Amino acid sequence: GYKEKIVDIREEILRKRRAGKLPGDTTSVLKAWWQSHSKWPYPTEEDKAKLVQETGLQLKQINNWFINQRKRNWHSNPSTSTVLKNKRKK
Repeated sequence: GYKEKIVDIREEILRKRRAGKLPGDTTSVLKAWWQSHSKWPYPTEEDKAKLVQETGLQLKQINNWFINQRKRNWHSNPSTSTVLKNKRKK
């Protein structure tokens, strides 16, 4: 009855809480790498392994962060958006 529903609700809340933002010190490491490689922000497997060690994140989390970061920020970069616009005109 009620006890099972309470347990289900509690588990759902905990699951949603875990799916939040990454810790600030973790993202600062990732952003530092991003800024120093802004022209081509695709880390090698060695880079990713180093970032896993430095941040304590899982490889999948590193990969997802870079995918999201490129979607959100890379193409808004004036130098890359000019290249994209020129390709679209052709």
